[in-house]
Amino acid sequence: MYEIRFVKSAPDDLDTLESEMRQRVLAVLERIRANPFRYARKLTGSDFFRFRVGDYRIVAKIGENFITVHAIEHRKSVYK
Repeated sequence: MYEIRFVKSAPDDLDTLESEMRQRVLAVLERIRANPFRYARKLTGSDFFRFRVGDYRIVAKIGENFITVHAIEHRKSVYK
């Protein structure tokens, strides 16, 4: 099982989401702990991966035993 870690700004991203979307994001984070590579897509030209949750994206790095969440934002603004 992978451990989920957040950078300082990621919990703020989570707090700005509506209640229903926040619950969906937390459910996805729990699901990917077992095998993150099954759900991840590598971002071109970087060490980051993305996970899709409806119109929102979770941008994270995957380490040996942990997943570090860097951003949780709407798909139209997350890649800027």
